[in-house]
Amino acid sequence: MRTRSTTPMGASRVCGPGSRRVSGWIEVLPALLAASLVVGCGASTSTSTSTTHSVATPPAPRVSRRVRAQEAAIHRQVLTALHHDSHARYGQVPANLRARQKAPANQTLSASAARPADAIQGIAVKLHLRSGTALATAVGPDVPTRIQGSADLHTPATWNLTFDEVHGTIPLSRSMFSITDEQGMLLSPRVTAASGGPLPAAVPAGRPFTVQLQTVVSVGDGKLRYAPTGRAWLAEWDFDVETD
Repeated sequence: MRTRSTTPMGASRVCGPGSRRVSGWIEVLPALLAASLVVGCGASTSTSTSTTHSVATPPAPRVSRRVRAQEAAIHRQVLTALHHDSHARYGQVPANLRARQKAPANQTLSASAARPADAIQGIAVKLHLRSGTALATAVGPDVPTRIQGSADLHTPATWNLTFDEVHGTIPLSRSMFSITDEQGMLLSPRVTAASGGPLPAAVPAGRPFTVQLQTVVSVGDGKLRYAPTGRAWLAEWDFDVETD
């Protein structure tokens, strides 16, 4: 004898086979969500990759070993000059540079009326005049301490010009010396004997003799000139005035 079920018809559809299908979807749903996230991330990644443009970096220029060596040598010279104690006095060439500027004992510049000499301060020049010969060396300029480290565009300056190995007569007069500064001004310096005495008419023979030149110059490059025979100069020395 078959027993009739007392469960309502609507309930049998919910709790019977239909309920099993819903529970199955609930179990599968997390896996589907995870898969969709993975696919979405992959699509986003591929899209980002496809739209990214690579920029090529130009290669660095090649520098020869010779140029590198020259740059390194200049760098060392600059550092040496900046840290040298002699650089504490403005307006003077550092001692290491003065040593390189000084001409060898067996080599000096020669100056004559037909071929004047263009030197730099610290370089000796052999003067050849009809009346005699001498070795002349200019050093300077020296700048006052109160001007050092300032931004002044003009400064008093002092040079020393030493004559040595004098033979014959080497004339001396204030009008024989002139200075040209950075602004192109032609200046007539005050010329005296470095020892403090009066300026003689000729360089004394037998010992070194130094004359001192003083004037106000513009900061920058300039020239000290010696013209013993008239307007044409026989020798000149380049210099550089610094105050900062």
